[in-house]
Amino acid sequence: MMFGRRPVRAAKGTILARSVSFKAGGRLEAGCLLGPTEIAALVMAGVGEVTVAELDPHDVAQDEVARRVSAAMVPLPSDANLDLGRPSAGAVQITATCAGVLGLDTAGITRMNRVDEGVAVATLPQFHRVAKGDVVATVRVIPYGVKRSALSKVIEDAHDTIRVRAVLAETASLIQTVIGGDGGAAKGEAFLRVRLDRLGVHLIETLVVPHREEALAEALLSARGEVVFVLTAVETVDRGDVAPEAVKQAGGVITRFGLPVDPGARFFAGGLGAVPILGLPGGARDPAMTGVDRLVDRLLCGVSITDEDIAQMGVGGLSSSDA
Repeated sequence: MMFGRRPVRAAKGTILARSVSFKAGGRLEAGCLLGPTEIAALVMAGVGEVTVAELDPHDVAQDEVARRVSAAMVPLPSDANLDLGRPSAGAVQITATCAGVLGLDTAGITRMNRVDEGVAVATLPQFHRVAKGDVVATVRVIPYGVKRSALSKVIEDAHDTIRVRAVLAETASLIQTVIGGDGGAAKGEAFLRVRLDRLGVHLIETLVVPHREEALAEALLSARGEVVFVLTAVETVDRGDVAPEAVKQAGGVITRFGLPVDPGARFFAGGLGAVPILGLPGGARDPAMTGVDRLVDRLLCGVSITDEDIAQMGVGGLSSSDA
């Protein structure tokens, strides 16, 4: 691709690289193709030279590159819960069509960004919570053209690299235990409701029971939500504590206790039949985001959590009071 200054009369068929405003009014925008009408307007305005780009036979124009790359990233938009925007000035925006968490092939996107400096793919972080209409990624082609060979390699690495994992649960129950009164039950419900509303999950009931294994086990068996949250009067400090024991007493299992996040380390996950049970730390009564929020978002969207996933949460898992 040629890029540089050229006499206006020799610029026909090139791409205008810098916008030109006319004293008498009007403007030619950068990126426009200079045809006979545009050349005539420049000559009449007394413009002698313009900065232009001219593609060679091995180049692909920036809008077409952006279109092909985004289409490779999202071959089936409806299945991926995504919408591909129209290319404009070498860029395509990719937006979510539903609430959920972002699922990325991070290695694939990294490979794409290594191929050619002119093709830049930017996304929100892995598992970021999104709402319908949120821009989750952009494909931007920086120069006016890219070599076909480079485009082919980017497309090879781009296949099916991004999707929104939609929320699977529609309803949730909250069980809170108390010691001598309702304590902060109302506060805990309010903050959980806000967290669930962001993903369109409805809190259909709040059960308040004494902080005893038998009472909590009975509430777990009666809960009607597709997901059950447990918020205890005092934080769970061991797998043998009241809440995990109540889950087991009800016939359920505990699959995880503790997270490498602060605040929010005293979290547990388990299940009762097909119903996930999530034991929230005391920090769930606070509106500030913690690592637990990220984990809850994933679980509500059906993203399986491995020990490796949890181990990786430690880097960045400390919430600074200065943030």
